[in-house]
Amino acid sequence: MKLAGKAKAWERHQKAVPTVDEPGGKVWGCFRSCFLQSAAPYTEGIAYKILKNDLGMELREAPGHTSCGAIGYHGDVSNLETQMVMAARNFSVAHHDLGVDNLFSFCVTSFANYTEMIKLWEEEPELREYTEKTLKATTGRDLWIPHVSGGRPSVVHASDVFFANRHKLAAKAKYSLKGIKATDHVGCHYAKIFPEEAMGGAEFPQVLVGMLEAFGAEIVDYPERRHCCGMGFRQCAFPENRDYTAGSVYKKLKSLTESHPDCKLILTNCPGCTVFLDAEQGTIKDVLEEEFNVSILDYAQLTGLLLGYDPFKDCGLNAKAVAIEPLLDMIGIPYDKSKTAEERRRPF
Repeated sequence: MKLAGKAKAWERHQKAVPTVDEPGGKVWGCFRSCFLQSAAPYTEGIAYKILKNDLGMELREAPGHTSCGAIGYHGDVSNLETQMVMAARNFSVAHHDLGVDNLFSFCVTSFANYTEMIKLWEEEPELREYTEKTLKATTGRDLWIPHVSGGRPSVVHASDVFFANRHKLAAKAKYSLKGIKATDHVGCHYAKIFPEEAMGGAEFPQVLVGMLEAFGAEIVDYPERRHCCGMGFRQCAFPENRDYTAGSVYKKLKSLTESHPDCKLILTNCPGCTVFLDAEQGTIKDVLEEEFNVSILDYAQLTGLLLGYDPFKDCGLNAKAVAIEPLLDMIGIPYDKSKTAEERRRPF
């Protein structure tokens, strides 16, 4: 009965994303993330290498595209009208200037933001009319709406593209997760705002689990698996609220280690989750003198590791608060043990 329920939920939240072997799956327009660029640029870097070098994709990125503006929107700095026009301009630049039809974003907040604008245009004709008129008046551009998933108005996230091509990537992998216990942490802005746009919905999201399974991992469950990482925008940005972020991370990792003390890998697809689930372990160690030592890897970082990219130079694991070496040893990935941990983490 439980499996039947999961299967039914999965059918309701199926999302079509073209693979590199399908029409439209080789050429993509992509939107970079302002948060990733400032806090964890290595995740986009390794994602680019994998998509281009290992999957043979052509990624087209307009130098004139702007931030999606969602941080300002969720922080009550900008309004809805501004968001709609910013999204419309980015779509127009990608389609009319670069000639792309399929678009993905590296940030789950951008993904949710663009999805919200598209849905508003579909459901509120007056908002679409406002956007179309304002876009033309301010930029001279025409409104164009992407139809990425199943021919309907939509965009997708970069982790969707990795998920769609997971078996091809697994076939190229030099290392396996066989014998490794792992779990997923799916970004709230990927699955919880518009569950119908998530690969598998909010309760049984498959976008990261599918990748872990393709690479051979044993998936574990725990009570706080769907609990937010606590980043927020008002939590991490204001010192007086930072204890909420650290508290959320503590609650999650305490629950995981009590349920599965031998699980040392959480896979993520959100920039904020990737940074704070890792960094706040350092805070917890300093304040509470308690260590979890759970490695937090972005889907592209993990894929890069298993494909044989350098853990530190290519995958950016020199920037992690939690030492990655124990996990590398568990998987069997070699690294230069003649160097000290500090030497391995020096900038390249």
